[in-house]
Amino acid sequence: MGWLVLVVVGVVLWWWSLALTLAAYQGERMPMWTAATEAPRRAIALRAVGAAAVVFGTGMFAAVWGQPGWVAAVAAGVFVSLTLVAPHLVAVARHNRDVAPRA
Repeated sequence: MGWLVLVVVGVVLWWWSLALTLAAYQGERMPMWTAATEAPRRAIALRAVGAAAVVFGTGMFAAVWGQPGWVAAVAAGVFVSLTLVAPHLVAVARHNRDVAPRA
């Protein structure tokens, strides 16, 4: 159960990082596929720690079930894609849509 808590904490840190970055880009478009140049330093640190916690926690949680290592790797990849990457892309796309287009 402890590994699952680590995963949840990692997801919360990732989303907090995204909220800080979107706030830094208030009123202007945020890059979709490249690193945000104006992201606050703590947003970058939160994103790194959150991603590490999610990957490590998901891998260890799968290992607790007695699954082989490749199952843990696949589980971590799927979980990261569904809870971090896809929602991140949607949030940035919505932010960029709401910001007035450049002239």
